[in-house]
Parts: sequence; structure tokens; C-alpha cells
Amino acid sequence: MAEGGEDSPIDDVDEGIPQFQRQLSHQEVGDQAAVLLRHFIIDRFERDSIENAPRQEDLGVATPGQEEVWQQVGSTLREIGDILDQDRELQRMINSVPTDSPIEAIIAVAHVIFGDGEIHWGRIIGLFYFAYRMCVRAMDNILRTNFPGWVNQLVREIVKFLVRRFADWIIRRGGWTAITEYFGSSTPAWATLVLISMATMAIGLYKLKK
Repeated sequence: MAEGGEDSPIDDVDEGIPQFQRQLSHQEVGDQAAVLLRHFIIDRFERDSIENAPRQEDLGVATPGQEEVWQQVGSTLREIGDILDQDRELQRMINSVPTDSPIEAIIAVAHVIFGDGEIHWGRIIGLFYFAYRMCVRAMDNILRTNFPGWVNQLVREIVKFLVRRFADWIIRRGGWTAITEYFGSSTPAWATLVLISMATMAIGLYKLKK
């Protein structure tokens, strides 16, 4: 996989963000994304008390550096997941997505969500959340055999999509830990961004069904 070094053909300034020397490679962005998504899925399994769900050790071992990223942004992801859980219309739309090909459905929604070329952390976290909800539905219906292996396959496909499309964007912002800076500590601003994430995901689900 291509490295995100100095010679990568990306803009030096994006959306008013000043130029700085990037420290992460595309590979590192992908590795951290995989750890974050696996943690997010397992954390929600535990919070929702899903029986017979895989544990963290069932999905592979991460390096201390990769685990540190989760320690820095995990609480933010958890809070957003809790808020998304409370949106009944969003849950209804997710529950209407067929589970015969859940990975394909998730990637299809990802293409719709980011089809306008706009990216922000809210959309990415919305994709994480949708992936988790589809995991639960797949587990309940058709995928109890080697479910941890299926979850890892799901993680690989989502990470491949994100790295191919947005690795340079993530690198320019300093990596995944920039999530906490994006959402910040202002409650009104934070709530607005989460609502935007909900709306974007709902639009993606609606267009998928058309």
C-alpha cells in the first residue's frame, strides 16, 4: 500500500488547515482504523449485552501504539454511538436493510454517504456505527458460524474503502486522534455535528433502498 510521505500528490493546505509534515503512512492510517473499528464494534457488543458476541481477543492483537489511539478517541466514539442508538427513525431504516449480503450493503451505503466528495469525522463515525448495527443483525440471522472471522472481513473491507478514498485527508489532520478535536467540548456544537452524522447516514440508507 502506498505510503503517505512527502511526495504524495495532495494539497498542502486544505480547508484552512496549515501545511505541516505528516507523520503517518497510509499503512498506519489503515492499521489504526482497523483497531478503532474492531474496538468500537466490541465495545458496543458489550454495552448492548449481545450474547455470544466475539471478544477483543477473538479479532486479533493490536500493538501498544495502535491501542493508544483507541484510548484517546474511544470515549468520543462511545458517546456518539450512544446518541445514535436513541434515534428511532435511524434504527428503523437500518433494520430495513436486507442482511443477505451485509458487507456489500455496508460498502454500498459508504459509497452513497461519501458520494458527494465531502468528508468529515461525523460521516466516518456514522459508517462505523452502521457497520456495528449490521453486525448485530447478521449475527442474529445468518452468521453464527465463524462470526469473528466475518467481523474481521468486514473491518478489512471498510478500512480498504477508507484508506483508498481518504487516507491523505486523515493524514493532513494529524491522524485519527483529531476526532476529539473535531467534536470538541462545546455541547451545542457537538450535538449539531452528531445530528449531521445522523442525517447523512439516513440519506445514504434512503438512497440505497431506491
